[in-house]
Amino acid sequence: MQALPFALTKIQAPRPRGEHLDRPQLEGRLVSAIGQARLMLLCAPAGFGKTALLGQLLASRQDTAVAWIAADDDDDLARFIACLVAALEPHDLPWRISPQALTTLGQQPRGLRRIADELLSALGGADLRQGPRPGHGLIVLDDAHRIADARIFELLDLLLEHLPAPWTVLLASRTDPPLSLARLRAQGELLELRQADLGFADDEVRALAARRGADAEWVQSLVERLQGWPAGIRLSLDAATLAGKRTPAALGQRHLFDYLASEVLADMPDGLRRFLLQTSVLAELEAGRCSALTGDPQAAGWLDDIERRGLFVTVLDGPQLTLRLHDLFRDFLEDRLRHESPDALTGLLHRAAETEPDAARRIGYLQRAGDWAAAEAALHAVARGWLTDGLLTQTQRLLAQFPAGWRERSSPLMLLQGLAAWTRWDFVAMAGHFQQALRLAEQQGLAEQAQRARAYVALSLCQVDQRDDAAALLAELRTQALPLEAEVTTLTASLWHAGDYGPVGPSAGYMARRNALLAECTDLGLWYQATPNPRDVALPGIAPALTEFVERVLRLAPEHPTAMSAIAWLLHGLIALWQGDALRAAERLQRADEESRWLGGPRNVRTMLALAGGMLHALRGDIDAMRQDSAHLLADPEQEPPSARRDKLRRHMQFQALRLAMIADDAERAGALVATLGAPDLLASTRIAQRARELALPAFAAELAGRWPQVVECWQAALQTPDALEWYGLLTEGRLRLAAALVRLGRQREAAQQVEAAALRCASDGWIGSALLAGPRALATLAHGGLALGAGAQAALANWLDSAERLRGHQAPRPDAAPGPPLAVPVAGPGPLAALSTREREVLERMAAGDSNKLIARAFDLSPHTVKRHVANILDKLGAQTRGQAAARWREAPPP
Repeated sequence: MQALPFALTKIQAPRPRGEHLDRPQLEGRLVSAIGQARLMLLCAPAGFGKTALLGQLLASRQDTAVAWIAADDDDDLARFIACLVAALEPHDLPWRISPQALTTLGQQPRGLRRIADELLSALGGADLRQGPRPGHGLIVLDDAHRIADARIFELLDLLLEHLPAPWTVLLASRTDPPLSLARLRAQGELLELRQADLGFADDEVRALAARRGADAEWVQSLVERLQGWPAGIRLSLDAATLAGKRTPAALGQRHLFDYLASEVLADMPDGLRRFLLQTSVLAELEAGRCSALTGDPQAAGWLDDIERRGLFVTVLDGPQLTLRLHDLFRDFLEDRLRHESPDALTGLLHRAAETEPDAARRIGYLQRAGDWAAAEAALHAVARGWLTDGLLTQTQRLLAQFPAGWRERSSPLMLLQGLAAWTRWDFVAMAGHFQQALRLAEQQGLAEQAQRARAYVALSLCQVDQRDDAAALLAELRTQALPLEAEVTTLTASLWHAGDYGPVGPSAGYMARRNALLAECTDLGLWYQATPNPRDVALPGIAPALTEFVERVLRLAPEHPTAMSAIAWLLHGLIALWQGDALRAAERLQRADEESRWLGGPRNVRTMLALAGGMLHALRGDIDAMRQDSAHLLADPEQEPPSARRDKLRRHMQFQALRLAMIADDAERAGALVATLGAPDLLASTRIAQRARELALPAFAAELAGRWPQVVECWQAALQTPDALEWYGLLTEGRLRLAAALVRLGRQREAAQQVEAAALRCASDGWIGSALLAGPRALATLAHGGLALGAGAQAALANWLDSAERLRGHQAPRPDAAPGPPLAVPVAGPGPLAALSTREREVLERMAAGDSNKLIARAFDLSPHTVKRHVANILDKLGAQTRGQAAARWREAPPP
């Protein structure tokens, strides 16, 4: 299982205090609202016992499924979602997409709505029944006032609008959260407990004081001065019990707390006092970390003493004693530490960072210590992985916490800002950051950093159409000895430049060299940056290197789906399609589609899948499926904000949809797209792929109209720039369409030359996919056109036509055709279970027996991610909403 991107203590609920005051009326109001109100809000200033009350509530509700999150100042949307998903993990929600993928959806258009929909679907399908009684679910967000990312509250509002009945959200906060409280209040869906509700009543103060043996007269003065403030009352009792002090009346709450805390602290044993001051830098106190931080071997004993004394701590529910200091108490202790031992604070923060498993907190400790160089190095070590996993805002937040002067003078941080801009597809900002990173590295004499930055500058120049500058820089870089990241980036940029501007001939060599460099590399972020573009499948000589890259990625990829593995399966499918193996192509593209859906359909993957799937469907003549893929392509640009980029992207997608229609012989759709595209725009871009589009457009339009002389003229003009037509095999397809037009005009000699050239091009890779794109009609025209071809070209043409017709279902497969790999065949049998695979039936049997996902994973030696995917597939195939419904189908099914 993946390591959690946050400290586990964030999702550990508190235990009830050792010394607590029973408040049955208050707890009763909370209990009665669970499952009835959509939102419960505990809103009061610090020290009003909100967390303590929640600990008592949860201890009394064993029949409630609880997901607990303690908010921190550094929580952003992605981190909050990761916490929520992990907190819900024990309840085996029936996810329809990977819950880990929810963090990346927030970057997509309408991303918050999609996240809410997936969460609501999973929450609504949860089986919460406890024995004969229906169970309830409670999502608790403690310290909600810490949250600065407004999108978290936007998401909560969307959840609360349609929250399924068994679930309630409970927020504890010092301030009103920016939610639609008025709407919930009007609908009777809100329970509010505020300062007046949470403060101790007079009789409660007296009951608590009686336990300490306090003087009745003094207690009455305490009641009058503190007005039910729980924190002040508890500390006053501690101070009075331990030191016999009286509580001053003239101080405000915060100063009063500090005064009382100082009285309590002064009466402690020196060892405990020193231990508390030193460990106040930690978010949570656990014996091992506290011992490493302080060097005190008595750490476990001090923690027991702290809990026993009833100091202002929360005890977390976990396998070992873990305490969280109350904010008021921790702030007081840190302030005292800063004044008493200012030199010690920096060392403590460094040692805290050394033992902190949460990378974001670790970097935060170093930033608090003012060790910007160490914080920079720590961020650099994890940032690319975060960006690959969609944790963009977390990276940006930590970047922003460096002093502006440091950021502006740091080449590594400037480089990270460029990578973050790349993640946002903000190519102009990306180029600016990379160029500034290069200037800084050169000014500061950082030779290796300068090489890395120079490679990224070259890559960014390709994206902002600075073709000549990119070419010159890449030519220089390829002659130098470079560190691994810089050389891999240089070769990636070289592939981009060749594919965008030509010449394409060296592309295969670039990819082979990059494969060799990556052979021993385990940095998935660098592999992901090197992922080939699907257009590369048609480049000359690319077959061995592309196949090797894809196979290595699929071996290296983690068991759970990632965008990288989904693209690798897509490329694997295109390779099979280019080999003419439609069966393998369909299987692999189906795998890519499954991974993409489990990831929530990342835009780049879905669009590439639509084009690859559209080609397969067009070759098969499945016009309805091809049109669905085309519709996705045509809709994709509308997700962009209005800009020249969106206009270019729209035209590009319209051309791709036209090409699919031409391959499928869908004249109606092709004609409509030709009319939409209008006249060619040869000034659209300097990129060869876009020039190819504009050069081929009039040829397609003429072919639809049956104007064969014009078809010949247009393809002959297009073929003057062959590099431009390598995009997805358009060069070979164009030659064959030109040859078919020439045959129609009786120009067999010229047609034969084009077929010979196409056969030679296909033979160089052993791939025939680009020839099949000409379609069976053009291939049949050539096969029966009386062409004088060499033996090799004649055999190739016969093979192309046979393969194209078999794809359309016009012929049965030849008995000597190489078989594809076996499909995953469902177990045969009657009833609704017939669609399930063997493994899915095994998982369902365990579900029906009441096993959790963890137990199922252990039984079959699977990862929890894989079990969740099996559960999702089972629910989809059975049309069930919950695990319970699916289990009932198993029990109702006839025995095999």
